[in-house]
This record gives sequence, structure tokens and C-alpha cells, in this order.
Amino acid sequence: MAEHELENVHSLLLQLQDVLRQKFALEEEIETIPAALKGKETSLEKANLKYVELNDAYTKARQDATSNSIKYDDAVRARTDAEKLVETITQQREYEAVTKQIDEARVVENAYLKARNASTALVEELDAKLKAQGDECEHLKAEVDEEKAKIDSILAEKRSEIEALEAKSQEIRSEGLSDEIYSKFCKIVKNKNGLGITPIIQGQVCSGCHMILPMQFVNNVRLGVNPTEYCPYCSRILYYQEDDETIDLSAFEEESNEDFFADAISDDDFDSI
Repeated sequence: MAEHELENVHSLLLQLQDVLRQKFALEEEIETIPAALKGKETSLEKANLKYVELNDAYTKARQDATSNSIKYDDAVRARTDAEKLVETITQQREYEAVTKQIDEARVVENAYLKARNASTALVEELDAKLKAQGDECEHLKAEVDEEKAKIDSILAEKRSEIEALEAKSQEIRSEGLSDEIYSKFCKIVKNKNGLGITPIIQGQVCSGCHMILPMQFVNNVRLGVNPTEYCPYCSRILYYQEDDETIDLSAFEEESNEDFFADAISDDDFDSI
């Protein structure tokens, strides 16, 4: 490939890299932004569940209070009816039987009176809790609605920015990048923390992963044998950069023994694009 054509490809890739970095960063933000809303929604769900439970308990307590009140009234009626019989009794045996009936009726009456008072107190307690829980639910719902509106606005703004960046990416692509190079490069930038194209430094070192490259490979990059050359260790696209500085490559050799394939993208990764 002619030198100016190769430089054009590298220039386009460097421009594209800047655009993709911004785009992918925004996409990551979009993934994390709703986290605060999810927390508030969870709190609201729990509050609503508690309200339903309280409402069920309140409904049962009212039913119990009504039942105990009816039973108490029946017990009172049974006692007063028995007391009225006393006035018509002439026999001692009948008097003793009715008196015993009255005493038993009073015991039942007192038991139902206590039950009625307890269930009535419980109804009042649950009614207060239910109202307080209802207020809590309304407060949390207002917070959720406010947060959701805020997030929707932020997301809409960021999606608009992403659309603009995508349009810019396609514009750069149309200026001289093949579909294959574009697709591979997008994947590399995303998987390599925004660094998809990087120069060869010190004459033989990939500046992305700091691995020492084979000299024949470096010559291919320098001569532009192919439109793009991928680092055999980290898969980033490489271009040759003249550098007069020298470096002790033993440090890179030691590092390469430890992290030889740590950054590599497999052929399967490329095939899945």
C-alpha cells in the first residue's frame, strides 16, 4: 500500500478511536445511571407490600371486632333475659338454676367485652399504621416519579450524543475504511479500554502491551505490507513511529514472560463481530 494511503488509514483510525472512546463511555454511563432509580423502586415495592400486609391485617381486625361486638351484645342479652326470669321464679331450685345461668352469662359477657375492646384497640392501631404507611408509599412514589423524569431526561440527552457520535463514526468510516477494518477496530477499542491503535516504540515494542515484536513483523508494519497489522499479543492495530530514543528491552522481556497473552483477542472474537 502506498505510504500516503497507509497514513490516511492510520489517521482515520486515530480519529475514529477518539469518537469511539466517547461513544463507549456514554454507553457505559447509560448502563449505570438507572441504578439510583432501581434502589428507589425497590424501596417503593417493599413499602407497597407492607401496605398490603397492613391492609389485610386491618381488614381481619375489623372483622374480628365486629364479630366480638356481636357476641358481646348476644352475651349481654342472654344475661338480661336471665335476670328478668328471676322476677317470675317461685321455686328455689329454679332460682338457683337461673342464678347459675346469670353468673355464667356474666363470665361470657366479660370475656367478649375484653375481646371486643382488644380488637377495637387493634383496629385503631392498625388504622394509624395503615395511614402512615400510605403516606410513606405516596412519598416514595413521588421520589420515584421525580427520579425517573430526571433520568429519562439525562438518558435522552446522552442517547442524542451517542447518535451524533455514531454519525461521526460512519462519516469517518466512509472516508476510506473497509467494513472489515471498521468492525474489528470497534471491537478492539471497546475491549482494550479505548486504545485500539498504537505506535511501535523503541523500534520494536508495542506501546499498547509493551511486548517486544518480531523484527520481520516490525518491517512489515514499517513498509506497509498490509493496510493494517495487528499486534500478535494484544491484537491492537500497530503503526510505525520513528523514535530516536533507546531502551533496555530486558525489562519488556521479563514482563512478556509474565503476561504474554493477557491482552490478546482471539480469532473467534473477530469472527463473532
